[in-house]
Amino acid sequence: MTDMYTMVKRAKADPEVLNELIQLFEPKVNKLMKRTNPNDMADLSQELKIMLIQSAYQYDLNSVPGFWEFKDKYKKEES
Repeated sequence: MTDMYTMVKRAKADPEVLNELIQLFEPKVNKLMKRTNPNDMADLSQELKIMLIQSAYQYDLNSVPGFWEFKDKYKKEES
């Protein structure tokens, strides 16, 4: 399985990878659909997938912190 960072990076370059990304989240979307009104399921599912696609395209891959930045931020939040 590919990590999320790599999938998003590939999805920005190749729209076909978006299908893989959507399929990855499909079980979670389906689980959430069980909590909704049956009349709204299709619309809500489509909206969630649109939001997933938008998030993938808008995500700034260069802003991902390195290990040490993450560690320092976590340490500051603990204090």
